[in-house]
Amino acid sequence: MQYEITGSGTPLVLVPGGLSGWLSWEPHAKILSENYKVVRVQLLNVQCGLENRELPPAYSVQTESDALCETLNGLQLSAPADIVGWSYGAFVAMQYALDYPERIRTLTLIEPPALWLLRTSGKFDEASQREADFFLTVNGDITEDMLDHFLQHAGFTEEGKSARELPQWEKWIPFRQSLRNCPAAVNFEDDKQRLRNFAKPTLLVKGTGSAAWLHNIIDELSRNLPNSRIVEFPGAHAPHLASREFFLNELSKFLRDGGM
Repeated sequence: MQYEITGSGTPLVLVPGGLSGWLSWEPHAKILSENYKVVRVQLLNVQCGLENRELPPAYSVQTESDALCETLNGLQLSAPADIVGWSYGAFVAMQYALDYPERIRTLTLIEPPALWLLRTSGKFDEASQREADFFLTVNGDITEDMLDHFLQHAGFTEEGKSARELPQWEKWIPFRQSLRNCPAAVNFEDDKQRLRNFAKPTLLVKGTGSAAWLHNIIDELSRNLPNSRIVEFPGAHAPHLASREFFLNELSKFLRDGGM
């Protein structure tokens, strides 16, 4: 993975969303690097999308988790670290944490699209199926229409409203090829017993007004992670952006207290 390091101190790894990638963490990194050694990584799917390259063969969430592991190993960051992930990056961060719990001090997850958890918990209803069916169609050459519909399904906009009306629309367009990871997110499977075995402090973040299926996943994570709690901020699927000050205050307290 591409990465950028700022600051010094306890390592804090920021794993970005699967559309605009590490750009979304840039303002947070500047603030957090005053107290932490901030490692901002770029997901493979975003890098491939920006470079107009195909995803690696047999690409999956595990591919990203393995790449994150190799990157942190290369940086000699095998000691317990604080990991923060948003959206698809939260999915990747969660997989990494379940694979290497000894390397985690705290884990913060902002609305990971882990549909497998709804399937294994008996909470995969007709609405969840509709979401999964849509995300499976987002592949190949990603058009602006696909991007618009993705942003609606992912909880960035109110139901029935086009993302083209949002001020960020023009900034999202260059990243649209990143979305070829969508089928991989839907098809991934895991065992929720691994969540129940994960005892590290975990902060689960919801965005007010986000998609119901994403909130359902957060609720299921809360039921299965033994040392977790939920916080909620305004901002739909991007609460850490829309409510940055509130999010950073809560995150800083969580990190300072070691999740206690």
